[in-house]
Amino acid sequence: MQWFEVENSENKKIPKWKRSVGLSEEGVVFVPAAMTGNESEVFLCAGYDGTTVVQYLNHVYVPAGWLAAEFPKTAEICEIINKKVRETFL
Repeated sequence: MQWFEVENSENKKIPKWKRSVGLSEEGVVFVPAAMTGNESEVFLCAGYDGTTVVQYLNHVYVPAGWLAAEFPKTAEICEIINKKVRETFL
């Protein structure tokens, strides 16, 4: 698993874990589960579905495609992140 982070802007102090994404060896992009506002709920749903989760910086990350499908409000941002990571690193 490779981890990438977006730089913090000068006037914002966003924690590193919120600015990070993972890329598995299989090409799956992992995004913070907290993007939904409820990291625990996402973790439980992923477990119920049998979806792979990873932990980084003490936070849960899930596949961007799965999060977009299960939590449609995140679909647009998940698609943007997924596309950017793939264009940049694959």
